[in-house]
Parts: sequence; C-alpha cells; structure tokens
Amino acid sequence: MEEYVYSNVGSYDKEGLTLRGFEVPFTGRNFLVTYDGTVSAGVRDVTRIVVDIDDLSRTITVRVPKVEVLSSTIDSSSVTVHDQSMNPLNQVRVDDVTRFISEQERLAQEKAVERGLLDRASARVEELLASHARAVAAGTSLDGYDVRVRWTS
Repeated sequence: MEEYVYSNVGSYDKEGLTLRGFEVPFTGRNFLVTYDGTVSAGVRDVTRIVVDIDDLSRTITVRVPKVEVLSSTIDSSSVTVHDQSMNPLNQVRVDDVTRFISEQERLAQEKAVERGLLDRASARVEELLASHARAVAAGTSLDGYDVRVRWTS
C-alpha cells in the first residue's frame, strides 16, 4: 500500500439571497478551514493474486489485480475553522460542511493520482511480491527461478 499525505486550506462560499437583482445582506454562507488527509492505494482484493510455477522455463509468475485508490479521508481531528460567517438569517449548515469535506476528499484523490500515487503503489506492490516470492522459493527446488509479476484487470 502507498499513501499520499497532505495538508490543505479550503474555503466554502455560498452566495447570499438576491431580491429584485440586489443581494440581501447577511444571507451568504462561508467558512475557511485547514485540514490534513490521506489518500491510500494498493490491491483491493488480495485473494485474486494467483501464483503460477513453470518448471520448464524455471519461472514463478505472480498475477495480481491492478492497484487502485483504496481510500481518501480527511482526519476530522485536524479540521480547524479559521473564519466562518455568522449570519443570523442564513447560517452555515452541517450539510454544507459534509458536502465540502466530501468534495475535498474527491479532489485530493484526483490530485494524488495525477501526482503518481498509482504508479508508486504499483512499483511497491511489484517489489514486495517479487521479493516475497524469492524469499519463499529460497532453499527449495524453486530456488533461482525467475520471478515475474504480471498485472491483471
């Protein structure tokens, strides 16, 4: 498993009410927060990993499902509100915050993938599986076999 760890500042702004083309004062909602989060990637279902041994070619082939994003979460204990509108007519609601956090997790996931999270996770999984297969084969009749990792869909 590979992780992308981040800290971010996010702002939420919802325009206020408009009446006959004029904004009604104190009806907008906004807040500014800082938070930490993590996006993790790896193999979701390890039971789908298959090992084939070919004695003729002296190879061990490990077939593994492609890595994918496993989770994207913002640590709720890290969320700090720095500025929040205090409008008596249109207060910040829980669903505003919930939607905001959900959207920030989705954006962080996209950013992590763009910055190579899946590539790093794939390389790490390949390295670990090949190393593990060689370690298991050591001292057995499979010692010295070529180990290959192949990705399945």
